[in-house]
Amino acid sequence: MSKIAPPPGVSDIFPDEAPAWLEVETAARKVFGLYGFGELRTPIFEFTEVFQRGLGGETEVVQKEMYTFEDRGGRSLTLRPEGTAGVMRALAATDAANGVEHRVFYMGPMFRGERPAAGRKRQFHQVGVENVGRAASPGLDAEAIAMLCHFLNEIGISDFELHINTRGVQSDRPAAEQALAEHFRPHLAEMCEDCRARIDRNVWRILDCKQACCRQFVETAPDPAQFFSAESRDYFKKVCDLLTEQGI
Repeated sequence: MSKIAPPPGVSDIFPDEAPAWLEVETAARKVFGLYGFGELRTPIFEFTEVFQRGLGGETEVVQKEMYTFEDRGGRSLTLRPEGTAGVMRALAATDAANGVEHRVFYMGPMFRGERPAAGRKRQFHQVGVENVGRAASPGLDAEAIAMLCHFLNEIGISDFELHINTRGVQSDRPAAEQALAEHFRPHLAEMCEDCRARIDRNVWRILDCKQACCRQFVETAPDPAQFFSAESRDYFKKVCDLLTEQGI
């Protein structure tokens, strides 16, 4: 029988590899369960609008990377590119909207039509958690980060550094976004095609660009934190303080 390779960007998982996958998944269920999170399994595909609304129609994931198709009933469906939107869709029909807390985790394959590269797959596997129904708080953020560190330790990863960031509270973002746009706009002709589109869709994404033509301008961009209010700074400090108290 002739050898047939899988499509680009996907991989077979053979019996000698499967135990390692099972070990990681078992560790996730164990650790997240200790923190009171239960597993929620959502469909691998959803109505396309779930991701358009959940991720935003202007995002690169929605515009470029989703695997979208029409089913026999003429409905637009999309293979899930991430886990959060489906979880929120599932919990929207519950009492979460009334402030009842739901602590759930998910794991499984996700799909994005990215260019295959080292560390990037078109079918990749992701585990994540969502705490829904309670207002955002430094305590919840610190708990989620601490739980991640616990999980990494559980699977034998201890020599790592934790880097955390913030975009501030919602009301602080417009001023930072305007400053970034004003910085990048005079240089658009020298920047990559993706960043020329990002400046109006989501200027924050330019900060992630790895192209050399854009990095030179990213490195001289204004620090968004200078536009943050005392509320944003205090929130971030509380998260850091709580992590420090836990030895992280």
